[in-house]
Amino acid sequence: MRCPIRARPPDCPFDQPRRLCYLPPAVPKRRLSKKELKQPDQFVDFWTRVSHAAGAYVSSHSRALIISLTALATVIAGSVAMTQFSERRAVRAMEALDRVQRIAAVDVAPPGGTPPSTEDGLPHLPTQKAQLEAALKELDAAFSPSSRGPLHAEAMLVRGSLLLSLDRAGEAIPTYQALLADSLDKRLRFLADEGLGYGYEHEGKLAEAQAAFAKLGDDAGGMDGFYKDRALFHQARIAELKSNPADAKRIYHEVLDKNPTTSLREEITNRLAALEMK
Repeated sequence: MRCPIRARPPDCPFDQPRRLCYLPPAVPKRRLSKKELKQPDQFVDFWTRVSHAAGAYVSSHSRALIISLTALATVIAGSVAMTQFSERRAVRAMEALDRVQRIAAVDVAPPGGTPPSTEDGLPHLPTQKAQLEAALKELDAAFSPSSRGPLHAEAMLVRGSLLLSLDRAGEAIPTYQALLADSLDKRLRFLADEGLGYGYEHEGKLAEAQAAFAKLGDDAGGMDGFYKDRALFHQARIAELKSNPADAKRIYHEVLDKNPTTSLREEITNRLAALEMK
């Protein structure tokens, strides 16, 4: 039996006329107070928080990047799948992408700890690296890089983030480059820009990373300034890495001035304090 199709939420920044029925329904409208109206948009705040978690990869090499980007790609996939592809093929692709996400997110038992339950039907391996490699293998089996089936672009974004999390930036870079050269949907393009920037940064190619992060702001600019603060934040980070503290401080202050409610405020404040101490 077909599931009911809900209308697009009025505050959604994407053109998604339909969504899968198991995604949460829109919250009923209510009158907002003046205090609430001053708060940052919750949808945009969620996406910037996702990107903030991804940014932690560069310094800590944690799994935040793959988990957050996979979840993000899955949400986007759910919003566009029914309108772009045949329902049966789209559902199969959606299920495959969801399984990859769950494999990557499996908790690894600490040494001497109790192994997690395997009743979920997922592989449970002894290390995070092995777990991520299993997710990559699963993704490559379901989505060939040369294919153009349902959710191919979303799957390749996930593939790039998996490669970054496995310290395989040299392989992630051409994955993102291929996506950007292939007329990637504008709703996904800024994710490829950011992934490419992280890849170049990991390889020590700071000029290329700066150029990729600059495009991030341009490609997200068609969505009412969405992600602009993140694009500037990356520019400041690269300036720090290039030993240009004056430029870094100027750009950090620009982010705060232009985006007073940015979710990056705390991190920027900490970075500014550290720069002042040098």
